Amino acid sequence: MDSIIAGDQQEQRPLDPGSIWQGIAVGATWNICALFVGILTILIIVGGVIIAGFGVVQYAWIGPLYARHQRRGETETAKGILIASGITFLLSAACWGAIYR
Repeated sequence: MDSIIAGDQQEQRPLDPGSIWQGIAVGATWNICALFVGILTILIIVGGVIIAGFGVVQYAWIGPLYARHQRRGETETAKGILIASGITFLLSAACWGAIYR
């Protein structure tokens, strides 16, 4: 780890903050897996909630995933995860908007 001394405090920064593309890939992978779980469990209420509210429900797994990468110092990867979830939310909203138009 690379350390920076500021006054009497020492801040630890990781040598590799990750990458935005890595975060987008991680976020998209988790969203695709959750979508498949929703499709497989569509016959019970859980699947319906996952599919119908996918744009909002995704934050149940994106939030902890984002926090984990932030704690590990992978700030760029964490940004990519938020970008992937934002894209997923917008696509979901656009699809539901087209259905209810």
